Amino acid sequence: MIKKQYTIIASTGFARAAVLLVRAACKFSSSIYLEYQGEAVDLKNTPKSLIDVMSLGIKPNTHIRIRANGVDENQALQALEDHLQKNKFTKK
Repeated sequence: MIKKQYTIIASTGFARAAVLLVRAACKFSSSIYLEYQGEAVDLKNTPKSLIDVMSLGIKPNTHIRIRANGVDENQALQALEDHLQKNKFTKK
């Protein structure tokens, strides 16, 4: 299992980021979770995942963690990180 922490920098809502994360996570066989303020959401439980991520109320200048566990965990985490940074939602 690996996990990384990111700082949310987007000043707008997290809806677009939620869609990107869930869509990217579903491409991998590993279990992938987003953690925020003590709560964890399974990113591969669509469409419930979208609602769960939005219900976390993630705000700018706060931290999230993404953890992956499985045979392609490194590739999965890297893909999610790339999506978040490319769309300017996070900084490392």
